[in-house]
Amino acid sequence: MKPTFDIQPLIGCDQIKLHASRDTLLSVLNQPYKAIKKYPEREQASDALFRNDLHISYKGQPALVESIEFAYSELYDVTLLGEAILSLPAKSALATLESVTGKTAITSDGGYTYEIPALGLWLWRESNDNFDENGFYFFTIGIRVVA
Repeated sequence: MKPTFDIQPLIGCDQIKLHASRDTLLSVLNQPYKAIKKYPEREQASDALFRNDLHISYKGQPALVESIEFAYSELYDVTLLGEAILSLPAKSALATLESVTGKTAITSDGGYTYEIPALGLWLWRESNDNFDENGFYFFTIGIRVVA
């Protein structure tokens, strides 16, 4: 049975907490991982898990979880407060995001990324090609530490 990760704004998700230590996180997930240079400007590498579908980025020493990004995957399910957001067409996903958080997502890149900065949440899609008769879909959802 594949795991479900339920994102909780300002917290992380049920199994991965923002601010958790890298060692604790990798022990809890108990999954193969590889270090990647997701952010070349950072000294700290990110970890890729579930065949590179889940990325976890860190900050500080010791390394603490700063952000978590889930791609749509057949290896796990991801929800936002119980709602399967990546399975919804973009318009429905944005309406659901607003419904469960009480906040409206904003975009500054023409609709590829929508964010709620106060909650550290974002949805992203890579192109205008990922659509069907229901419209466009987001490819990833992420949560980060809010400064």
